[in-house]
Amino acid sequence: MRLLLDTNIIVDIISKRQGYHDSLQILKYCEAKRAEGYVSATTVTGVMYILRKHIAPADVRSSVQSLLTIVDVIGVLKSDIFAAFNSGMKDFEDAVQISCAKRINADYIITRNIKDFEASPIPAKLPAVVLNMLQSSK
Repeated sequence: MRLLLDTNIIVDIISKRQGYHDSLQILKYCEAKRAEGYVSATTVTGVMYILRKHIAPADVRSSVQSLLTIVDVIGVLKSDIFAAFNSGMKDFEDAVQISCAKRINADYIITRNIKDFEASPIPAKLPAVVLNMLQSSK
């Protein structure tokens, strides 16, 4: 299963926000090579920016570096930017995520913001749903 992890999922894991356990378990499936995990380059920069005021920057950097030993980073291409511009979506960052997910043929986008991805050709799923799917496919 090929999964694009949305920025909010990575923020949840690193900051241990309420409900992060399912996301962490998905990451463990990726680490065990039972799923393929991806994040976009914008997720990496977004996480560094979002968490810098809440967690010591060195700790965020260390956490992101550890994360990158488990998941692959998808570069954001000019075509992704234009696809996002042309998508008609209100949230530009989500539109970029969708374009990246399409380019890698992701099965799902893992996010807590399902409604923001209603128009996505790649289904968006909550972490608990995908975790259940992964557990069922043992």
